[in-house]
Amino acid sequence: MAGQQSDIRGARALATQGHRLAWRRLVLRRLAPWIAAATGAVGLMVSGIALGQEAGVPPQPTDPVAAKAYGVFAQACAGCHQIGRLKSGRPSGNLGNILDLASVARNPSLVVPGNPDASQLYTSIQSRAMPVEAPGDTVPPEITSTDLLIVRDWIEQLPPDPCAGQERVAAGRVAERVGTYLTGIAPERAAKMRFVSLVPLRNGCAPPEEMEAARQAVALLLNALSLALEPTKPVAIDPDGAILAIDLSTIGWTAATWEKLAQRAPASVFTVFDDSVKKTTGTETPMINGDWFADAASRAPLYYELLGLPDSLPAVLASLRLDLTDLRRGAAERIGLRSSQVARGNRLLERRSIPNGAAWFSTEFAPTAGRPDMFDLVIAAANGGTASEATRRQLQGDATLLHFDLPNGFPAYFVANPSGARVNDVPLSVLKDDEHPGVRIAAAQSCMSCHASAPVALSHGRPDDLKARIASENALPKDAKERLLALHPDAPDWQRRLDEDHARFVRAAAAAGIDPQLRIGGLEVLPALVARYRRDVSARELADLVDMEVKSLFEIGRSGGAALADVVERLKYAPVTRAEVDAILPEIAARRGLKGPAGGGIVVPAVASQTQDVAPARMRLVLKPERSGFQSGDLLTMAARTNANCYLTVLTIDGRGRGTVLFPNEFEPNNFVEAGREIRIPGEKAPYQFRLREKGYETLIGICSSTPKAVDGIKHEFELQRFTELGDYRAFLNRNWDRDVGDSKPKPKAARRNGDQQGSIDASTSKPDVQSRSAARISID
Repeated sequence: MAGQQSDIRGARALATQGHRLAWRRLVLRRLAPWIAAATGAVGLMVSGIALGQEAGVPPQPTDPVAAKAYGVFAQACAGCHQIGRLKSGRPSGNLGNILDLASVARNPSLVVPGNPDASQLYTSIQSRAMPVEAPGDTVPPEITSTDLLIVRDWIEQLPPDPCAGQERVAAGRVAERVGTYLTGIAPERAAKMRFVSLVPLRNGCAPPEEMEAARQAVALLLNALSLALEPTKPVAIDPDGAILAIDLSTIGWTAATWEKLAQRAPASVFTVFDDSVKKTTGTETPMINGDWFADAASRAPLYYELLGLPDSLPAVLASLRLDLTDLRRGAAERIGLRSSQVARGNRLLERRSIPNGAAWFSTEFAPTAGRPDMFDLVIAAANGGTASEATRRQLQGDATLLHFDLPNGFPAYFVANPSGARVNDVPLSVLKDDEHPGVRIAAAQSCMSCHASAPVALSHGRPDDLKARIASENALPKDAKERLLALHPDAPDWQRRLDEDHARFVRAAAAAGIDPQLRIGGLEVLPALVARYRRDVSARELADLVDMEVKSLFEIGRSGGAALADVVERLKYAPVTRAEVDAILPEIAARRGLKGPAGGGIVVPAVASQTQDVAPARMRLVLKPERSGFQSGDLLTMAARTNANCYLTVLTIDGRGRGTVLFPNEFEPNNFVEAGREIRIPGEKAPYQFRLREKGYETLIGICSSTPKAVDGIKHEFELQRFTELGDYRAFLNRNWDRDVGDSKPKPKAARRNGDQQGSIDASTSKPDVQSRSAARISID
């Protein structure tokens, strides 16, 4: 591919740098010596057995480039991200299939094929955010500069479209199949039919096992939201199994219940049904997307609304005919834990029998200065008349989590605050999730991630700490001690109860066509489908979602409002977040003349926590050239913005693989960027320009750093170079990865020459550096 040159013209100087970017095949090192070295260290290959032969671990690919990347991930990442090799109970970050390279390559949140600098999987390694030390490691996993380049090579050689060659299922065909199905059944039954679409997954080239897991996830959630007496199984009405039919009467829903869900579905409007379908079903929205359904319907408050749960714990107890004050022998069984995997303080677990099976209560006690712990409170309350009303109030804990069986055998969830009012989530002071620090544990969805199949993990195999305390409490009267101990079963009896409840669910799941042991990417089927919905969205995925060609999507973006134009323009370079996609769907629908339920515009409601006590969004950098295509001789300008204060570095990689830092430079050495403020490079008054000369391609890379320390080992010497040259970029990475890069801020002399004052953030060099990276590939004709 032809080369390309960029001229950098300044008022005081003209610096000419050679730039061009070309897709090229990478010269591969011999594979065998590298594998031998790696396997000698970690034992990944023995006597010719391929990597990954453990149960559930994908085998090593035969492609030599992919095989080398597999080796890196197996050594440094599998302990946190591969089922079969995990060093803790759950895969970190909802990624448990790092060695399934085909699946990883299809995930736009991880990989942008052909562009490692826009791929979070690669940039997380390059910014040293990954790997982290896994539990049980004696020596933290390490990635060398050779490993970094191996991952880079693998992403660069991936085909640009992982779904190339697969026929897309258009929305028109989906609507036609629904209409055909309805005409083939009795009218009275057709009126109760609704549909869930998994077509976005199918169009995203999900393999058969992932499609099956998605169908089971939909079935699980439907049954978990059902008040019917028996489990139900959705029926696939197309050859791909991507369109599921649901009879509302089999889940105890009315048409009004469906509308609570349908009117919130942001993408349902893009599948246009004819009037006969709408008349038959009695709704403007007979179908919703399954991945959205998994995310939205499993979260409170919508979850509570669909299941029809009351707004207080006393009301729920009344519906279950339970009296928590009844502590007669046999009425309740319980254990007490000093701590657990998610609880910050004491936890009191109690099981009660109900007509449908069992109800489990988990009363949570946050560590509170000056307050007796749960163990002391239980002992005090057992003394009858000596227990004050304050003690009894304190025994209500800081949150109550309820897990109970529905009539069909599936579990339901409810969370109450100390006053008994229904809440959507639990404060971080009470419960935590180490896999998602700073994120509140939410009603239903968080519960389902651990207990979707039954409360088998509630006690995590822990001994009954409270029972031991009661047995050793000599100050308790004998009869009071006996009453308390009667509530605490022996370990075998407790385990038998857990097994009974699990078996009940397994029977219900089988009736609904659900395999409780099925995992996708190391996750249970419902959390896996939620994660699929929440991942970043590529240009092709958005085009499929709104039933357009990618080219037409870009045309709408050019003529749209500022938000639409910004998101669609950035999609030319890299995926965007699901939240950004949902926010622009109403405008795309409006520009196509589509209307929401009842003829109105579509609304995308926010589903937020009840408080602001949630994890802050991760740092995100947006680097956007003024356009993606240029002519030789054009001037290049770009815009950058971030959601957090940071220090920005922008560099370019030409087709010969040579790198140059464009920003900061001698003329604009101050690289501090304020959160939310968009800057232009070059600035409006900058005494330099970037002029594109030769035809070809170029990659622009932006790096935002929370500290002013050196980025990737870049050293600025503006007295010698107005624009820092990195030379061969691969050699630069190889040279700087394994060394202490130190501080790469511009020299004070250069800053004084321009008269700028360096910005300030709380970024002591003793604090860990947090980075966000972005990349855009441009073409020059």
